[in-house]
Amino acid sequence: MDSMFEDDISILTQEALGPDEDWLDSPNTDLSGEMCSASHFALITAYDDIKNRLTGLERENSTLKRRLKMYEVKYPLIGEFGEEHIFSLYEAKENSLLKSEKASLQQQLNQFQHELQKSKEREEQLEEMIQAYEKLCVEKADLESELGEMRALVETHLSRIRSLEQQLRQRDGGAFPGLGAQDVPFIALHPNP
Repeated sequence: MDSMFEDDISILTQEALGPDEDWLDSPNTDLSGEMCSASHFALITAYDDIKNRLTGLERENSTLKRRLKMYEVKYPLIGEFGEEHIFSLYEAKENSLLKSEKASLQQQLNQFQHELQKSKEREEQLEEMIQAYEKLCVEKADLESELGEMRALVETHLSRIRSLEQQLRQRDGGAFPGLGAQDVPFIALHPNP
């Protein structure tokens, strides 16, 4: 593209004119020569600016073409059918993929909800079991404390009975000397104290 504009720049320079040729519209005054050179410089500057912009646009165009080729490699439908048909086919594929993904996600959601329901039921059962266990532990502690009280009561009663038996033996030992020597409990001989 640069070669297309290379030759045009020679038109704008005075060197391109031959030694005998002169600018067509230039009068012979010195002041007009300065004005011509200023407008000539403005023209050259504008031409260089346009040329630079065109070069930049050509670069951008070539990068866009490369990207398009990359997309054609990735998505071969673009090169074969044209844009309108591509988008409808692409949308149809995308919709079918979205529907299948939606169905699989819905199935997973249902499965998770079912598992969540099961876990809630298990949690409720576990909570009931924990409450029952705590209740049993409280009852066991109560029973152990009652059993401790009963043991203490039994021990006090046994010690009382032993002391009473001893007192009876001592008292009856003088009246019945043979009775004190026997190891038969007094209660067994006399059912009513």
